[in-house]
Amino acid sequence: MILKKKKILKRINTTIRIVLTIIFCTLNSIINYSYSQNSIRNPDRFIDKSTQIKKASDSLLHKTFDELEISLKKNKHDSILSYLFSNAYLQKAKQEGNIIKIGDGYKFMAEISHKNLVIPYLDSLIQITKHSDHKNYPSQGYIRKGLFYYNNKRYNQALENYIIAHKYAESKNNVFYQVAISHNIALLKKAAGGKKDAVHVFKENLTFIKTQDTINKYLDIYIATLYSITDSYHRMNLPDSAKPYLRKGLNKSMNHSDKYLYTTFLLMSGINNNLTGNYRQALDSLYKACERINDLKKNHINETIIYLQTAKALSKLNQENKAITYLKKIDSLVNVKNYGPEKREAFELLINHYKKLGDTNNQLRVMSKLIHMDTLFNENNVALKTDIVKKYESVQLIKKRDTIIKLLQKEKKTSRIGLIVLIGISIVLLILLFNYYQKQRLYKKRFDYLIKDEKNNLKLKENVQSTIAIQKLELPNEIITEILTKLEHFEDYHEFLDPNIKMNTVAKKLKTNSSYLSRVINVYKKKNFANYVNDLRIDYCIEKLKSDKKFRLYAIKSIGEEAGFNSVQSFSRAFYKKTGIQPSYFLKELDKQVFKVK
Repeated sequence: MILKKKKILKRINTTIRIVLTIIFCTLNSIINYSYSQNSIRNPDRFIDKSTQIKKASDSLLHKTFDELEISLKKNKHDSILSYLFSNAYLQKAKQEGNIIKIGDGYKFMAEISHKNLVIPYLDSLIQITKHSDHKNYPSQGYIRKGLFYYNNKRYNQALENYIIAHKYAESKNNVFYQVAISHNIALLKKAAGGKKDAVHVFKENLTFIKTQDTINKYLDIYIATLYSITDSYHRMNLPDSAKPYLRKGLNKSMNHSDKYLYTTFLLMSGINNNLTGNYRQALDSLYKACERINDLKKNHINETIIYLQTAKALSKLNQENKAITYLKKIDSLVNVKNYGPEKREAFELLINHYKKLGDTNNQLRVMSKLIHMDTLFNENNVALKTDIVKKYESVQLIKKRDTIIKLLQKEKKTSRIGLIVLIGISIVLLILLFNYYQKQRLYKKRFDYLIKDEKNNLKLKENVQSTIAIQKLELPNEIITEILTKLEHFEDYHEFLDPNIKMNTVAKKLKTNSSYLSRVINVYKKKNFANYVNDLRIDYCIEKLKSDKKFRLYAIKSIGEEAGFNSVQSFSRAFYKKTGIQPSYFLKELDKQVFKVK
């Protein structure tokens, strides 16, 4: 067995030496060419560089692994020096027979090499560390292969490598890698259209990270998870659900050493404001993101998304000419190599723009480009369900491209089409009327239930259920009893009406801690703290509206403020969540009942 391993290592070493020899010769040619082309303009610069490389070559193998790694990081933007330090690290590791350091060496070589060499280096990393006891190997090799394939939009191959990496991480109880891999697999689910499944995985990761001693250990994954949840909710058109995660992401990324993270959350802020109709606020965030990208001098996928969101906001503000400028930028930047379904909308908007202008040539050009990119993208991901079926599907685009000139010459309306449209509108109206009638019946049923004095019965029922249930709070009974007693006082004296109420302030007032209070509320009140407070406020509103005729004269906004809500939207959402009807409907029906009584 030992002889077999030695033979394998020997073959690997021989192969690597051949590859490295070829690379080194190529690098020498590049150095000589650079010198000959530029020596007249700046001879000292290249003399210094050659001297630096020669000195480094003579002394690199005497450096420690830590010194070589530090030097590599310092010179990562210099292709020649980064190659020399990586190669020296790998050769030193081979001389010492250190399997883990050899794996690290292949990792460094993969990081600085041309993309055609990335997979061979990572395969060598996996092969050499496959039987190692180190908890990071060979998972790291498979993770990096998965990332490489994901970034190149080869999603099926990315998934295969992530699954293998996860098996190794589980077998070695590497929790950090398990979280990272499950995050990456969730990103694939999101790319395949499974946004709900992806959000579920992201939230599980977030819960795990919060249970650790410190978030800083997992800070990068924590921020990435916040970003992914925010992005997923945006794609599901749930901007309100995204907001809490967006706020946390902005806060955590603001002071991060990687300034690009904050830029991505500025983009998320722009998208969120676009989805909620706050277009001027959206532009404020998007312009800031644009400036930061230019300052950071990074060319990233988000650049085109920023332009798309900027164009959408400008269009909504009736600034069409500016919007088209950004769409044209996207057209110039996107090609088959960097195309993805998230950029498709930009081309759809451009097609519509050229159609309005009657610019058939540009309309056909953009259509043809989009068809070509869609086709190649789908061919590369044939087994993955990608969520790119939008207003302009590829098949429809092909048909429109081939017949667009004829279609433009046809009459827009015929009597038959008009009749069909009329019948269609009538059917839709009937369906809407039927749905409205059904909805009103349901609302009336819910209102009748609320108007009955069943609050005390429900509360008693909750208390009985809580008392007889076997709770596993892992808290002394006297503490539970004390907290419940104080909560009863909190409810009876309407302390929940304070608009600035927070978990920690209530905990201090009850002379306990947030953890105990949260657990008791979750178990005995069957809800989290926020829902518990909101439900108390809604119950208070309902009872006061039923008993106080002056209170019924208030505007909905004032009623919400009286109950402790900071905005009419949050009051309406909480009211609907608790009762199943809108506050406006409740007030209208209540007025009817009062009128009948009179």
